[in-house]
Amino acid sequence: MAGNVIKRCAIALAAWLPFFALWVLFVMSFARDPFSTIFVSSLINMGSAGLLGIAVWQLCRRWPWPLGFNLNFYLLQAVFALLYAAAWIVVVDGLDALLHGRPMSTYWSLPILARELMTGIWFYTIFAGVSYAIQTRSRLHEKETLTTRAEAQAAAARLDAIRARLNPHFLFNALHTLAALVKFRPVMAEGAIERLGDMLRYTLKEDGRELVEFSEEYDFTRQYLAFEHLRYEDRLTIDMQIDEESFNFEIPPFSMQTLAENAVRHAIAVRPQGGSIWIKCSCQQGRLTVSVRDDGPGDGQDDGPSNGFGLRSLRERLRSAYGPSADLRVHSTPEGFEASFEIPSLESPVIRQVQAGAKL
Repeated sequence: MAGNVIKRCAIALAAWLPFFALWVLFVMSFARDPFSTIFVSSLINMGSAGLLGIAVWQLCRRWPWPLGFNLNFYLLQAVFALLYAAAWIVVVDGLDALLHGRPMSTYWSLPILARELMTGIWFYTIFAGVSYAIQTRSRLHEKETLTTRAEAQAAAARLDAIRARLNPHFLFNALHTLAALVKFRPVMAEGAIERLGDMLRYTLKEDGRELVEFSEEYDFTRQYLAFEHLRYEDRLTIDMQIDEESFNFEIPPFSMQTLAENAVRHAIAVRPQGGSIWIKCSCQQGRLTVSVRDDGPGDGQDDGPSNGFGLRSLRERLRSAYGPSADLRVHSTPEGFEASFEIPSLESPVIRQVQAGAKL
């Protein structure tokens, strides 16, 4: 505590040095006295003003600037200004009288007192103005920090809500596929249950992580597609092209699988003849692009209140993890539908800034 007080006092005196220098230059511009006399006189006047200014600094901390109009506050400031001016006059005149061997009464004529009173009030106004300006800046910075932290916490809460809904969403779709296998292909159901167990291990391992290694998400997507292939067999054709550099990236969990699941639900399941899915992961200039294309109806699959949840949640998670440098893009034509996202490397300065903001 004592260290903080000493530090604040040192800052206040350091801030007063430019005013002391200006005062010396001002007096030298019209006075004919030697420099030593001017310097001593300025040291008495400005030095005492600076020391008393420390008390003003503390008073301003004790009575901060009100948010709205407060008459009592302004009246109190007027009283403080008069007290400061009176104290400064007593100190300055007393030191000057002691230095020159004069009685104090020689300084107490009405013109001199009026001039010194206005000067003291002016000094108080400078100290109080600087102090309240610093207070206002600190208050705005604190408010900005709290706002940023609140926004980060709100985004984290939304992301937690999405995660809480994402796993049940995936499990519901998987159980729907399993029910169809039990009903129409009971022999394959046993193998499907084993694959579902492998996929559930991934969902439990994910445990709220914002990013996972690309290899983990890639293996999970392959398991998911193999699970769906048990149901659709030859109706589902899959082509995967994976750049080896992709394995150096980290991506949100369920990101590639979400795109694949969206294609299966809207391009394969709705057509008796099934269809094809193309998955491509490519790297260029330190960025990874994940794209899933199908040859389905291509009728804007992200618009439905239920079926679009996977894509909407993926867009939210991409923005949470990478900020504005990543987003989900969709492209629909009569020949098919394509959904893709592009993400930067975690070494990117932009990503470091996003991660630093999330820690506020």
